Amino acid sequence: MKDEQPTPWAEGDPAFILEEGKGYVRAWARAQHAVSSLKDSLDALELSESMPYLRADVNVFGAGFVELGRVTPETAALLAQALVLLSAQAEAEGKGTGCAA
Repeated sequence: MKDEQPTPWAEGDPAFILEEGKGYVRAWARAQHAVSSLKDSLDALELSESMPYLRADVNVFGAGFVELGRVTPETAALLAQALVLLSAQAEAEGKGTGCAA
């Protein structure tokens, strides 16, 4: 028994063990597509470095999410301005954005 190596997950919480039946990969892929879209938009505006911590992830419940990370105050102000303009455009067209944010 001396030669047996402990299993890697025996020492800590099994954060990497996934629960069967949850769509972790699909949820992460959806989040990654959103990240790619946002990165493309930032590149088009020559702001690719404005969100250095932008990444896709998935939680233990199988829900994908996009982590925006820390941003500069200028980046946050730019996001706020973009949302205001989008909201104004949606109102002018007579429809809501359908977005909970």
